[in-house]
Amino acid sequence: MNKIHTVLTERWSISDAAYSSLMLALLSALKTGNIEAAERQLDMNPVKAFGIQPSQPNVARNWELDDENLPMDSVAVITMEGPLYSWETFRLEGYLQAAIENSKVIGIVLWINGPGGMAAHVDLVAKMVEECPKPIATYVAFMMASAHFWIGTAAQRIFIASPMCNVGCVGTMTQYFSLSGLYEKLGIDARDIYPDEADLKNYEFRQLHDHGNEEPIKTKLSKTNQLFCQAVSRQLGIAYDPDSELFRGKMFDGDEAMEMGIADQIGTLQDAVMWVFTKAVVARTK
Repeated sequence: MNKIHTVLTERWSISDAAYSSLMLALLSALKTGNIEAAERQLDMNPVKAFGIQPSQPNVARNWELDDENLPMDSVAVITMEGPLYSWETFRLEGYLQAAIENSKVIGIVLWINGPGGMAAHVDLVAKMVEECPKPIATYVAFMMASAHFWIGTAAQRIFIASPMCNVGCVGTMTQYFSLSGLYEKLGIDARDIYPDEADLKNYEFRQLHDHGNEEPIKTKLSKTNQLFCQAVSRQLGIAYDPDSELFRGKMFDGDEAMEMGIADQIGTLQDAVMWVFTKAVVARTK
């Protein structure tokens, strides 16, 4: 239930279509009382990591990062697919740190196919990627949106699988749920009661619930949104322009991303792995 509660109350950086699809599946399961189905939905597509040899970048042949048989000069591939929940972001932090600290790992590739997710800790993970002491590249399998875009653009080089890929969707959002109508229908008198001296506790949501005032919540979202835009501007070397379609949340096709400098080249996972390997070897030789 903790994960379900988090999903219903968290700030998000995610594409609208993915969020709507997620909430439809989640709320449908909750409506029928199938809590297990709702929890299974939230456990799908976990962040994973493995090491591969640059000479044979085949995901069918790989090693765990803590495997003592992991060959020297392996490249760590960290996969992110589906919505990025906060607990998976924490897992991602751990995998990044493990890859950085493992002397057998020469560099990292972030394999991404995701619509974004919760905003929690995304800024910290992006900072880890940006400051990574080892070569790190992003490979976009199909979609890199919102939170995934924040993280993926922090890498040193961005590969996209084809012009049909989708990248972008900069921005934040949240959704407000009120159960007062349901309580009333069920004949339940539910009241939120605060002491007078706690007048600012839950202020943003009380303003929305009691007065229909969205501005306090928008102000909070705007702060996160600014952090997102500043990070993307710095990571891509693109000046922040509030009128730009990029910073207003547009999604771009792969060829558009190439033209705008959001992605560096169209290529394969093997291309990304070899770029990381070559970068590391050249740096070590110097």
